[in-house]
Amino acid sequence: MELASIIHQYYNAFISKYGDAVLPGHLKAMNAICSCRTPDSGELYVCCPDCNHAEWRPLSCGHRSCPTCQNHEASQWIDRQLGKLLPVPYFLVTFTLPHELRPLTWLHQKMVYSILFICVSSTLKDFGLNPKNLGAEIGMTMVLHTHSRRLDFHPHVHVVVPGGGVDKRRRQWKRKRENTFLMNLPWQRSFAPVFWQL
Repeated sequence: MELASIIHQYYNAFISKYGDAVLPGHLKAMNAICSCRTPDSGELYVCCPDCNHAEWRPLSCGHRSCPTCQNHEASQWIDRQLGKLLPVPYFLVTFTLPHELRPLTWLHQKMVYSILFICVSSTLKDFGLNPKNLGAEIGMTMVLHTHSRRLDFHPHVHVVVPGGGVDKRRRQWKRKRENTFLMNLPWQRSFAPVFWQL
């Protein structure tokens, strides 16, 4: 079953129940997904030069949330990222926004998400620079998830961190020897990271 058919089926019920709370960006995504590869997204007139057969073909919506037209883009992105991998173990670290801040976050998403990214990157960089942990500058890739699998509002950031970094003083690569990434840090429970090796 396609996502567009699910949206078509439940669109009116969804709007009647959540119309006051849904964000404009979410509505835009739903409308784009519904119109993807239909005449509503525009059409292209194609003609075969050999047999002169011609027809109109609907265009893709191009929205970043559309699974129909963005699948090849995602596959190409994954291939590019695999080419950048370093020969070290990688770790996935997850930072979850405290429950008490979620109502404020809903009202000021752009600002709070920006602060969340800054805090997460700063925390991990400080961890990497600490000689007791690694003593090197680490890199990372961060992804924001705004909802849980049950579609509850649950902002959290997933961070992929290589098990090594650059020691600028010695101008050399330093590899982490332990199997775990985070050790002996005084995290608050509400902002505790979840970590495991990839």
